[in-house]
Amino acid sequence: MTQDILPGQLVQSTAGRDKGKFFLAMERNGGIVSVADGYMRKVQAPKKKNIKHLKKYNLVAKDLAQKLREDKRVTNVEVERAIKNLVVGLEG
Repeated sequence: MTQDILPGQLVQSTAGRDKGKFFLAMERNGGIVSVADGYMRKVQAPKKKNIKHLKKYNLVAKDLAQKLREDKRVTNVEVERAIKNLVVGLEG
């Protein structure tokens, strides 16, 4: 189910004022996942979402996932671009 959300994975909010928006999972701490979209939710101040309020997709931004695992700097532009590319992959 949603228990295996990985850093860099595409998720969609299913509850709250950001319902329907796409994010990348940045970090997971128990039942809470920090998510960012690089635009409204910056990498420096990610939104903390309950894992049950997220829909996960089997799409991962591999380059960003690698950076997150290695604790390297990830920019907001990289996150925005990765989300855009992954969402295009969903549509077709």
